[in-house]
Amino acid sequence: MTHWKMLAALPLLVGAIWAASPGTNELVLPENLFPDLDGILKSAVKQSPRMVDRAIDLEIAENDRIAARSAILPSVGGSFSAYESRDKRADVQGDLNVKKVYYYFSAVQPVFYWGEKTNTKRMGEIRQKITQGLYHEAYRLLAQDLRARYLALISLKIMTERARFNQKFAHDQLQLAEDRLKNKIISENDIFPTRLNAERADIEVERSQFELENSIQALARLSGANPLTVESIPDAFPPVAYLSDSVEKLLNDYTSQKDLPSIEAVNLRHQLEVQDLDYAIQKVRLYPKFSLAAGVSQDEQAYTVNTAQKYQLNSFFGGVQISWSIFDGFATRSAQRSSLARKRALENDYQDTSARLVQDAKASSRQVYFAARAMSIDDRFLSSSEGYLKTRHDEFSRGIISEADVSLAQLSLFDSRAAAYRSRAEYLARLVDFLGIVNADPVVDNAPIQ
Repeated sequence: MTHWKMLAALPLLVGAIWAASPGTNELVLPENLFPDLDGILKSAVKQSPRMVDRAIDLEIAENDRIAARSAILPSVGGSFSAYESRDKRADVQGDLNVKKVYYYFSAVQPVFYWGEKTNTKRMGEIRQKITQGLYHEAYRLLAQDLRARYLALISLKIMTERARFNQKFAHDQLQLAEDRLKNKIISENDIFPTRLNAERADIEVERSQFELENSIQALARLSGANPLTVESIPDAFPPVAYLSDSVEKLLNDYTSQKDLPSIEAVNLRHQLEVQDLDYAIQKVRLYPKFSLAAGVSQDEQAYTVNTAQKYQLNSFFGGVQISWSIFDGFATRSAQRSSLARKRALENDYQDTSARLVQDAKASSRQVYFAARAMSIDDRFLSSSEGYLKTRHDEFSRGIISEADVSLAQLSLFDSRAAAYRSRAEYLARLVDFLGIVNADPVVDNAPIQ
C-alpha cells in the first residue's frame, strides 16, 4: 500500500478546536503558549533598539508639552550691571572715582489673551498624546514581528532535526550501496545518485543550521536581548484553538462604534482637535492682549538743569500691559483660511480612514478564518502521518517492510509536523494582526506610558 493510500485509509483527527463557547474572548496568543516569548516581549519594551528610539520620541514630546505650557506661566527676566569709572568734569578739579550699579528686573503674567495661551498649552498636550499613540503602535508592530520570528524558530528547529535525520538516512543508504558496489552487485552508474543524495543531505544540514542560527541572531538584535540557545527553543508547537465566536464578537464590537479606537483613527481625531485650536488662535491674532507686570529697577536721573549732576533712582512698579496688533497686511485672514482648509482635508482623511479600517477589520477576520481552515487541514495531515509512522513500525516489527521504509515514514512525519507548525504560526500571525486592527491586542499593556 502506498503512502498516500495509507493516509487516506487512516482516521482523520482534527487538531484545532472549532466554534468554541459563544462570547468568549479568551483567544490563545503565542505568548500564552510559550512563556519564554512572553519574557522576550516584556523585556523588548526597554531593550529593543526600536523602542529606545520611540522612547526618545516620548521624551521630545514631553519637552514640547512643557514648552507649550510655558505660554500660560509668568515670564521673569532682567539685567544687572555694576562697574567703577573715573570721570573728569570741567566744573570740578581732579578726577572722580564713581561706582555705578544699574539693574532692572520684571515679571509679566499673561492675563487675557482670548484663549490663545490656553489653546497653545492644549495643543502641546494633544501632540504628546499623538506621540504616545505612535509609541504603543510601534511596540505592537514590534511584538508582532517578535512573535512571528519566535514561532518561525520552532519550525526551523524541526527542519534542522529533519535534515540531520535525512543525512543519517542518506549516508546509511550510501554505505549499503558502497558495500554492494564492493561486492560488484551494482555499478558505478547505479551508486552515483546515492552519492549525490548524501552530498545534498550534507548541504541541507549546513544550510538549515545556518538559517536557524541566523534567525536566532536576528531575533536577538530585534528584541535587544541575549541570543536564545537552540535547546531553549520549544521542540513542539501545541494545537491552537480557533474561537470563531470570539473573533466575530470582537469584529462586531469594533465596527459598531461611531469613533473607531484604532491608533490611526484616534490620532486623526487628535489632529482635528489641534486644527480647531489652531483656528481659534488665528482668529484672535488681531485682538488686544492683556498682561500684568511688576518689577524693580535702579538707574540714575538728573533733576536739575545741570544734566551731569545725577542721582540714584530706585523704582518699584506694577500695572497692566496691553499689546495690540491692529493691521498685519491680511496675514491673519490668510492664516484662518489655511487653517480651515487643513481641517477640511483632515475631515476627509478621517472619513476615508474610518471606512478603510472597518473594511480592513472585516478582511482581517476572514484571513483568520482562512488560516484556521488551513491549519485544520495540516493538523489532520500531521495526525495521519503520526498514525502512518506507527503503522510502519508495526509492519517493520512483523518483518513486512525494511528499516528504510520506516525512515521514509519518519521523514514524512517531519515534513507534516513542520507544515502543521507553520500553519499554526500563520494562524496566530493573522489573529494578532486582527487584534491589532480592532485595538484589542493585550500585548500593548506591556508598554505603559510613565
